[in-house]
Amino acid sequence: MTDQSTVTAQPTKRWSVMIPAHNCADYLVETLPEVVSQLGARPDAEIVVVDDGSTDDPESVVRALGHEQVRYSPNPSRLGAIGTFNRCLELADGELVHILHGDDLVLPGFYEAMEAALADTPALGAMCRTQYIDGDSSPHGTSRRYRHGTGVWPQALESFAVSNRVRAPSIVVRSGAYAEFGGFRTDLPHAADWEAWTRLAANGPIVFVDEVLAAYRRHAASDTAARVKTGDNIRERVTAIKLISQYIPADRRASTIRRALVYSSVYATRTSAQLARRGSWPAARTQAREAVRCLMQIPGGLRSMPSENGADASPVNGKTVDGAAGSPLHHAGDHDSMPSERGAGAA
Repeated sequence: MTDQSTVTAQPTKRWSVMIPAHNCADYLVETLPEVVSQLGARPDAEIVVVDDGSTDDPESVVRALGHEQVRYSPNPSRLGAIGTFNRCLELADGELVHILHGDDLVLPGFYEAMEAALADTPALGAMCRTQYIDGDSSPHGTSRRYRHGTGVWPQALESFAVSNRVRAPSIVVRSGAYAEFGGFRTDLPHAADWEAWTRLAANGPIVFVDEVLAAYRRHAASDTAARVKTGDNIRERVTAIKLISQYIPADRRASTIRRALVYSSVYATRTSAQLARRGSWPAARTQAREAVRCLMQIPGGLRSMPSENGADASPVNGKTVDGAAGSPLHHAGDHDSMPSERGAGAA
């Protein structure tokens, strides 16, 4: 696996809001104003739209709504979602990095609250609760509360290792953490962010911010929707479980793998039922088949599985992920979500 992401060793700004975009200009019209409102006037903040070969002219949105406070940076060539995330890290010049997908939103008070949560703490990152919205920006529920009150989340690693608990717009990470522990694995096109957040949690504290401060958009024009039809979403989950389990202490690894496989089977079964109700029978059968495959692997865990995609040792930011919890890493592992959601392929 090749990963070319690098992070500035000595940040010159406090905030880097990096907005990966690919053919989501209509949503970017909603995304930019709130970010500009919160950070646009701060000299210690940068806002950058990183365009991955869009054909709907996001640059015009930046010109119209950025008020010369947003930089437009097109990729030199089409990189795909994960490549674009890593380029965001290369370009970021701030101490706190927020990768905000071009179709997601921050809510009022996001940056102030996240900055306060990370003040006077060695935590590598902070995540808040999230509002779910649909393609029309109508709200329909919020993410779970993992602890009452803002503070360090002691169970973050154990929770992340079972399934992705992080909604993409909800997490802010210190640039130093990306520099030390790496960016996003390019051999996990659908689960790179899940692996990344778990790796961070294995290497340092994560703060949970007990406020709904971001909005995560679920819509049908998604990478996840295509992967659901082929079963790739579940198969890559299993590959990710093999990798992620390496960050769990050995005495708890087997039980964590079993819980992750059970969760994946339940998720695939739930997805299959939803698809069947919509009359999408081929995709429903595919998800049902993958659910059974997950269950079949539970007795022996993943020990009997062949290594996939070079999963045992792959470099990230020039480092090697070798399975040790202290080793040097969107939308990944389906985010405990349903097939209408987009995956990492929708930058």
